[in-house]
Amino acid sequence: MGQVDLNSLLENFFRDILNLTLNTNLTNLNARRSNAPGLDLGDKTSKRKIAFQITSRTDAAKVTHTLTKINGEQVALYDEFFILTIGERKKSYAIDPALSAKCKGFSDANIIGISDLCRMIMDTSIETIRSVQQKLQQERTEIRIELEPEINGTYETNTTDLVERRPSVTRSDAIHFQASNAADGRFASATEVAVALNGFIDRLEALPSLSRGLLGWMMDESEHRYGFSDYHVINADLVQRKYPNTQDLLIDTRLLTAWHFLDYTDDKDGRSPYFSFRFPGSDHDWFAEAFMDFVKSERLSVSTLFSTMNFSVFGPPPSPEAPAKPNKKKKKERMIKLSGANKALRG
Repeated sequence: MGQVDLNSLLENFFRDILNLTLNTNLTNLNARRSNAPGLDLGDKTSKRKIAFQITSRTDAAKVTHTLTKINGEQVALYDEFFILTIGERKKSYAIDPALSAKCKGFSDANIIGISDLCRMIMDTSIETIRSVQQKLQQERTEIRIELEPEINGTYETNTTDLVERRPSVTRSDAIHFQASNAADGRFASATEVAVALNGFIDRLEALPSLSRGLLGWMMDESEHRYGFSDYHVINADLVQRKYPNTQDLLIDTRLLTAWHFLDYTDDKDGRSPYFSFRFPGSDHDWFAEAFMDFVKSERLSVSTLFSTMNFSVFGPPPSPEAPAKPNKKKKKERMIKLSGANKALRG
């Protein structure tokens, strides 16, 4: 199909994966010299001076060819040599003793297949595994677009295939929520509770899953503060220390703030700033306090709740005739009445 750049793309892909896994600083040796002899990736700056050949071949002839091509300059630069095969390696390889000695004891163990690489990744920290997973998601999308063949003037991939879909949501009639001490006296009826809950769910389901998960985790870790009104907050410095990816944290908190799920407060008094929570779509003065009191008293994991989007713990699924969203007409009428009452009080 005339597309021969897959190997060069994969060199950079595996460079990044190996750097995350091994904590190295491998660079693409072909960037300065096209098809550098024997090696594709090298790190001569770290304590562990290491080099790799990336190949889609797994046969012994390729191994011999690679070791033969490694020259004296490369032997002087690197302490360890590896071959990463894009596939599964053979069970064993017969390594020429002279080539093994030349390449500083290169052996059968220096040949790595994809399953070997996966095991190496799983032996790292959870932070590293998460970083590799995010890299895989990013690269999968980019490579799928860049290398997709054009067939009869069209492409198989549709944008909707690459965009995260909205989650499947299990809604609730909020009966359990209404009957709890958390909701006591804060709502006029079960219908009012259900309308507020489902209005919030409508806004929540539009968020990306990672953003929902972060929001839920922040609520799980929050503390209760008392004042003119009760509210929950989480220390912003704590969030930054515990969340491993600073760039993702910035994106998610910026999105959550822009969409009115979070408020950020910095009193500039030398103490930590903090995040507090808002519940867009609920359109109810007491929903935020009632929701937080309910999940805390019931010992619910909000992170799990927002990830699964299963709200059945609040009550059974609503009946078909139950209102799922606020009635905008009635809300407008209510606002007009409140406005008139406020004018009367000021008069």
